[in-house]
Amino acid sequence: MSRPFSLSARLALILFAGLALAQLLTFGMVLAERSLVMRGLMVSYLSTDIASSVAMLDRLPGAERQAWLPRLERPNYRLLLGDPAAPETLGAQDDVWSVADAVSKALGQPVLAGASPEPGGELRLVLRLKDGTPLAVDLAPPRLRLSPWMVVTLCVQLAVLAAVGWIAVRQATRPLGQLAAAARNLQPGQPAPPLPETGPLEVAQAAAAFNRMRQRIDSHLEERNQMIGAISHDLQTPITRMRLRADLLDDGTLRDKLQGDLSEMQHLVEQGLAYARSAQAEQEAVVPTDLVALVQSVVADHQDARQDVVWKEAPSDEPTSCTVPTRPRALRRALGNLIDNAVKFAGAAEVRLVTSDGRPCILVLDRGPGIPAHELGRVTQPFYRIEGSRNTSTGGTGLGLAIVQRLLPHCRAELRLAARAGGGLEASIRFSG
Repeated sequence: MSRPFSLSARLALILFAGLALAQLLTFGMVLAERSLVMRGLMVSYLSTDIASSVAMLDRLPGAERQAWLPRLERPNYRLLLGDPAAPETLGAQDDVWSVADAVSKALGQPVLAGASPEPGGELRLVLRLKDGTPLAVDLAPPRLRLSPWMVVTLCVQLAVLAAVGWIAVRQATRPLGQLAAAARNLQPGQPAPPLPETGPLEVAQAAAAFNRMRQRIDSHLEERNQMIGAISHDLQTPITRMRLRADLLDDGTLRDKLQGDLSEMQHLVEQGLAYARSAQAEQEAVVPTDLVALVQSVVADHQDARQDVVWKEAPSDEPTSCTVPTRPRALRRALGNLIDNAVKFAGAAEVRLVTSDGRPCILVLDRGPGIPAHELGRVTQPFYRIEGSRNTSTGGTGLGLAIVQRLLPHCRAELRLAARAGGGLEASIRFSG
């Protein structure tokens, strides 16, 4: 449902307000014109009818006139014989004087007009029959009355205008909503169906431009990954040759320094290859995976490598088994990188499997130096290091967390980093519901 200040709601409100105002103005002008015409006809008919009734009374004997008064009464006037009370003075009302003038002209005698002193009447005309008998006519001024069906028709017309306006606005703004949703859900490197390049010319052009932009982004990312992978792969051969040549050196100190530098280079090359391969994680099939078994297996691998990694047994209120649809090999690599990161900077790691907001969550905890709060959003960027010396022994390669960040969306999970109470870092893998 559209928000009150969304584009579709604003356009619909403006369109409906304009159409409704135009409809009401047209209805008002037609009503005013009809009122003028009908008032003239009603005054003419009323004066003629009253003149006919007065003429009949003139021709009737005086003793029979009173009996005929109920027969001559109409829904909009009644006749009173005798000496009726004088009418009260009225102001300058067009309806009153137009009726009085019309009756006076129809009877050919002056008519006294004023407000009726009796209940049920609004206007009183006082005149005399030919024999001098006073006669009063209490009548209601002619008014234009609206038929109920006219009001219903107006409401139906306004409802139709509102519905048609809303449909027109939705037709015009739906492609914009699709474009916004596509931009919001854009995940570089992940395949997605192109936007349909249909609709109005401007919308079709915007969809075509968006599709070309996404293709360029995917092409640039693919070129970058290929370049990183090619460079990292091609570097392994000269590094291996340099290791062999370093072993032939007689100076043991120099040989150890060269071997250390080559080990760092080898590690950087391996991380580069891992980052390039992370884009291929989507090629792995999504299968139901037991998280407890997978996490325990990864922890056991690190323990076999004599690393201080602890699997924290789940309390009674936490899952002892949990199966989720994911890509297990990609998840193993992501979890392994988080554990390696904790061991590198803290010397030890603690792994837990908990439930957060009804969803499974893998925690990797350490008591290392942690990450400043203002750096948490940047450490997942490729080759970004908090420590600025660019020394891999103190700042790492800058690819570990970047690889995790790229792998987890393929695993239907997300990475969250937070400072741990008491010092250290809490890295969590949260699976989608």
